[in-house]
Amino acid sequence: MNRGPTTAYGRLGDISWSSYGSHSLPKTPALLLHSVTDSSEVFAPLLEPLAADRLVVTLDARGHGNTPLSPEPFTVGALASDVVSVLREVVRRPVVVVGHGLGALIAEEVALTEPALVAALVLEDPAWRTEATGADGVPEFLPPYLESFAGADAGTLLERARAEHPTWPEDELLPWVHAKQSVDQRLAERVQEWRGRDWVGELDALHMPVTVLVGEPEHGSLVAPEDLERVRSLLGPQVSTVQVSGVGRSVRREARETFLTVLREVFAAADAAARS
Repeated sequence: MNRGPTTAYGRLGDISWSSYGSHSLPKTPALLLHSVTDSSEVFAPLLEPLAADRLVVTLDARGHGNTPLSPEPFTVGALASDVVSVLREVVRRPVVVVGHGLGALIAEEVALTEPALVAALVLEDPAWRTEATGADGVPEFLPPYLESFAGADAGTLLERARAEHPTWPEDELLPWVHAKQSVDQRLAERVQEWRGRDWVGELDALHMPVTVLVGEPEHGSLVAPEDLERVRSLLGPQVSTVQVSGVGRSVRREARETFLTVLREVFAAADAAARS
């Protein structure tokens, strides 16, 4: 499978990372963070347009892709610390962080705890509201969802992807399949923490530009209308929202050109700020 212009890959501890494009490119790098049960491979369709003129870095969260599941709790804070290590050791300059779902929470945590590493944030359908079961903090959807593709072969999963996501471009399907095959089924056995912050309210503590990019709840978006309204009415001018009509929880897969247009605008502003 063609994943674009891979220039480096490696491990930092157990964390598997990849970079595309050149470290010498002057434009602000991008870091892409996947959601739960996905992997860095799901960003493959974006690499050619994004890495043409800037460094793009991806990594696999614990228990996903090529990163093994740690015995420690699976918390947003722990996952963010992995990201910070990659930023410091691999990228070594501020980045635009783009996170989807759980990846958006991780991106926000990095920006809150290490703001000097983040030039801008793009939060794609952030998982701000996640119901948990019991004291272990595991989101209620996760155990049955993991079980639903446990042991399934690639052909079966590909048929499922086409049936469940008929609007996705063909090049999105196999990355989704591979991610589901590689996620560690023991993930739901780990203590988890997704709700340690008022994720919407704490956006106002950030000083870098933040773009919240969402679909519509009637099509499956995870962002509740009241949270989007709160973003729009209560938070400062550094936070903007883009709601895309007719799509659900994965804007980049359902409206790729719109997603890329938003990213290009964010990148252009970050590049201009870096030059000033």
